[in-house]
Formats: sequence, C-alpha cells, structure tokens
Amino acid sequence: MDFSDINGTNHGSAVDQVADHLQDVWAASGTFWNRHWAVIHDACHGDHFILAATLGFLLPFFAFWIVSLPFMCVDAFGFPAWVLKHKVQPNEKVTIPRILHAARVAFTNQMSSIPFLLIWHQLELLRPLDYGRTLPTMQRALVDLVACVLIEEIGFYYTHRLLHHPLLYKHIHKKHHEWTAPISLIALYSHPFENILSNLFPVIVGPLIMGSHIAVAALWYGIGISTTCIVHSGYHLPLLPPPEMHDFHHLKFINNFGVLGILDYLHGTNKLFVQSKYYQRFRVTFSLTPVLTMYPDDELMEEIKKSK
Repeated sequence: MDFSDINGTNHGSAVDQVADHLQDVWAASGTFWNRHWAVIHDACHGDHFILAATLGFLLPFFAFWIVSLPFMCVDAFGFPAWVLKHKVQPNEKVTIPRILHAARVAFTNQMSSIPFLLIWHQLELLRPLDYGRTLPTMQRALVDLVACVLIEEIGFYYTHRLLHHPLLYKHIHKKHHEWTAPISLIALYSHPFENILSNLFPVIVGPLIMGSHIAVAALWYGIGISTTCIVHSGYHLPLLPPPEMHDFHHLKFINNFGVLGILDYLHGTNKLFVQSKYYQRFRVTFSLTPVLTMYPDDELMEEIKKSK
C-alpha cells in the first residue's frame, strides 16, 4: 500500500478542493448580496443622506419594534404561555399601563435622537463611510463587525459606569433603573442624555472609526439594537443571547456594566454575578428546559408561591 496517497499528494489535493469550494461559496454569496445591494443603492439614487437615513435610522428604528413587540405580547397577555416558563424573574408582574408608558418613552427617545444623528452625519464627512455600489468582501465585513463589538464594549462600559456616579445616577440613569425586572422595551427607556451618551454613541462610533461600508454599518446597527432588546427582555430562550448578565445588573446595580463581560472581568465588577445562580443560568445556551428549573432559587420560588 502506498501511504503517500494518505499523507501526501492526495491529502493536499483534498484540502485544496475544500478551500476552492469555500472560495466559490464566498464568491457566489458576494454576487448574491451585491446584486441586491445594487437595487437598494439605485433606489436611493446613491444619495449619501438618503442611504444614511434609511439604513442608519429607519432600519434600527423598525428593528427595535419588530424584536420588542413579541415580548410585549408575552408580558401583556401571557401569550404564548410556554414563553412565560422561561422568564428569569417570574415573580415580577408587568401591567399594561406600565408597558405602554415604556413604549412611549422609547418612541420619544427614538424621535429625540434625530437631531443628534443629523449632526453626526455632518461630522461623518470627516471620516466618511463607504457608500459605494459594491459591497466590501466578506472578510472585511467580518473584521469591521468584530471591531464594532469590541468598540461598543469599551464605549458602553465606561459611559455606563460613569452614569452610576451618584450625581449622574440621581438625575439621569435612575430612570432606566426604575425597572428592576427589565422588559424588552426598556432597552430605550432612559433619560434623553443617556440615550445619546450610552445607547447611541458606543454603537455608531465603531463604523466611523473603521470607515465601514454603510451596508455593514446598517447590519451592525440592526444586530446591536436587536441584541439589546433581547438581553433586556427578561426571557432566557434557547439560542438567543441570555438576559441574566444585564438582568442581574438591574437587580443589584453594582455589577455587570459592560456588554460582553470582558471589562467587567478586568475591572472586577462581575464578582457577585459569577458567584450567583444567575451566572450558572447565563451559561446555558441550548437547553429547552427553563433555566429556573435547572438552577432553582429557593428564595425566589418562595416569593412565587406567596404571590399565588
């Protein structure tokens, strides 16, 4: 038997074939997305302002409501009932008037951010985004997205921690912490100043630093607002970002200031969290079993029994 066929030429040929196949997939994918992007680009006549308004404001605007509305239905009407089993603070009940109030505040913050975004669009001319008719390569898009995630972690951690300074907390950040058991809508339930400083700035600065393509920036904005809504939802559902880390912050106030947990680890602001059952639940990703069933909290279960 000629073992060179296993360890030599044939092996190398197989790797090359796989690599060539993946390259073909990337190329075909790029052709698909470029064709559809050209339609959007032409519909906006390639106008930078129209593209920025459509993809930089309207897309995240509607993404917020599309992601939040299903959670609103569960909170308001208890439907579908199976989702309620995955609520991380099931002892906390939410009234419809309070949900509607949160919706009004969120909508107001979206509208009040328009002047800031108009100013930001002018400043963006100093470090322009790419508004071209051709999309960047998949590799460049992935690099930009990873960079945006890390930049948001830095921006959100330090602005958020700044807002916990007693002077700023009392007058600004306390509004967001009116909710000790968050719901999806309160992703944008905040003082207008906080909305700009801590919600908008950390997200939109990444594409600006990277000089990203506007389509990549729009994808990032959509991912950012959708993820924020989910981690504020109060529901730990399979395959979705778990809410426990930020939920614990709303419960205890002094832990978990970041998004990824990297800076919380480096600064030691996650110590209470990692010692709690919230952390054990946070690490569950794929299970269909409610995390409170897997890692029960005796005190919480006693509160639930009393409330029934």
